[in-house]
Amino acid sequence: MIKKFYERFNESVYIIKLKNGMQVHILPKEEPYFTTYVELSVPFGALDLNYKDKEEMVSTPYGTAHFLEHKIFAMPDGDAFGKFSALGVDANAMTSYNQTSYLFVATKNVIEALTHLFNMIDTPYFTTENVDHEKHIIAEELKMYLDDPNVVMQNRLTEMMYHHHPLKYDIGGTLESIMDITSEILTNVYHNFYHPSNRLVTIAGKVDVKALRAFFKAYDQKNPIKQPKIKTVYPKEPRKLVLKNDVEIKDVGINKLMLGIKLVPSKLSKKDQIEKEIRITMMLNMLLGSSSITYAKLLEDKLINQSFFINTTFEKHAENILIYAESKKIMKLKKILMKILIEDASELLTKEAFDRYKKVYLGQFIYALNNLETKAYLYGKYQHLGFSLYDIVELLKEITYEQLIEELKGIQKKNIATLIYKKA
Repeated sequence: MIKKFYERFNESVYIIKLKNGMQVHILPKEEPYFTTYVELSVPFGALDLNYKDKEEMVSTPYGTAHFLEHKIFAMPDGDAFGKFSALGVDANAMTSYNQTSYLFVATKNVIEALTHLFNMIDTPYFTTENVDHEKHIIAEELKMYLDDPNVVMQNRLTEMMYHHHPLKYDIGGTLESIMDITSEILTNVYHNFYHPSNRLVTIAGKVDVKALRAFFKAYDQKNPIKQPKIKTVYPKEPRKLVLKNDVEIKDVGINKLMLGIKLVPSKLSKKDQIEKEIRITMMLNMLLGSSSITYAKLLEDKLINQSFFINTTFEKHAENILIYAESKKIMKLKKILMKILIEDASELLTKEAFDRYKKVYLGQFIYALNNLETKAYLYGKYQHLGFSLYDIVELLKEITYEQLIEELKGIQKKNIATLIYKKA
């Protein structure tokens, strides 16, 4: 076990590297923390649809990662959730574009819950019957989301932006694609991507380091199965949009607008890519965030309401910015936002505002680490990229005003898709 101490944060991290390749990172927190947060994640998500297995190309249906997440909880003796509940543990799971995570929060029975978690992960139980049954459950889940006009709108916008990249599809897949998922597909994906060397375990909060060390020493496999060499393959994505503008009449209470800015993915090192994400996030928050002058003016002029938000996506071979707004003057708002992004941004982003906001952003980032769930998630996210969460603060400090202005060049009018839902 390795111990690392981060003086700036006055925090220690204990790292256990198992013989089977799995890594365990323990982030202890003293009182007043009384809960333990555990997250087991694998770098396999909704975008990992096509991959090479021993030089053979394998294609899986949209939504396979999310479907597999559901079926991991199936065990020969019943649903794994039941035992988690019996232990007094709150368990859950989530699938993103690039990883799948299994997690639980506990105030007691941590070792027992860990034992059950690994029994669940190590016991793939996929049958024709339980896979077919799950199809109907996930179909109902997808239908529920499709009742939300904002979800439908976002799905439509990504279709307008991307020709081939799997980012254009919902993480859960489609009602058609999930019907093509079989127990054989799930078994193959499990053995290729859920290998112990792909697993990262993050444990934060109240912990017994000695007990955890003993648990993982007993769990470690002396003769692990060799990890298969797997490489995800992405289709070539054109830079241009599929469709630039679309206006649809919908049964909505107020007019809705979504702007999708398709960025050109850069071939950068992981460090430079993380810095780019941070720079663009800072730039957008300064430009249109809830504490910006522009946001206040749009609210004052009643051109937007509190539903206004900005979202950024930086995935493999696909990057974009999404802006959502509701307005009674939707066409006027669209014109103003386009002008801000294309013409006025460099004037609105002043050096003084940058210096001030950089301190705020840094403070918000550090404060967010007080939340165990946020801390564990971010720690796992950056660890999969080869970085420590605590190193991100140093990256933040390196960002300059000139770099922020340079990022504006990535926002080009020809690559902005606009979707409007007009009230019927």
